[in-house]
Amino acid sequence: MKINGVVFDFNGTLFWDTHLQENSWDCFLEKYGFSLNDEEKKKYIHGINAKDTFEYLFKRELNDTEVFRLTEEKEVIYRQMCLEHGMKLAPGAEKLIGDLKNSGVALAIATASAKNNVEFFIQHFPLLNYFKREHIIYNDGTMRGKPHPDLFNKAIKTIGTKPEETLIFEDSHAGIESALRSGAGEVIIVNSADADYNGFSCEQITDFNQVNRARFIGGS
Repeated sequence: MKINGVVFDFNGTLFWDTHLQENSWDCFLEKYGFSLNDEEKKKYIHGINAKDTFEYLFKRELNDTEVFRLTEEKEVIYRQMCLEHGMKLAPGAEKLIGDLKNSGVALAIATASAKNNVEFFIQHFPLLNYFKREHIIYNDGTMRGKPHPDLFNKAIKTIGTKPEETLIFEDSHAGIESALRSGAGEVIIVNSADADYNGFSCEQITDFNQVNRARFIGGS
């Protein structure tokens, strides 16, 4: 069966920013006196909705105002780091996205990032050249975070493809679990930070030029 829809995670997948995320989280955590090991970060931070992360850190339920304030506090640090270090899409990403679009493959992004970060990415990357704005699905507070499949389910529904005819690119462990739970026909792991993905049998890439176009409609 040919793939006729592709959904990309963004952070760590289309934009290789894992080190910037780590550094900005470390700054935020230090300010509040938190100390998390790598396993805790993998489970409670990377690819996770902000509300879930902050409620784990502060050990209580937070209202929307608190979540927004804390999210912006952390993301201001992150966005400044992005600007200081330079911003470019992952190796081979723009070529692949262009090839898919020209082949008639439906495209979407599904990211745990909040709206302010999404607008920041739209400002600094040519995303709207390839993705309809309404096909950029983000954490709007109405869906469960990864590893639940809600974000990917919404993205697949939005582009009108069947899950089994859709391929998802992901990098975080929570995101991969989310993609698998969505029922996607294929999940490809983008190993952008030399991470350990033991336990997952999915194909891995380190450059989007490694993706075989023959699996897509119009591919050869």
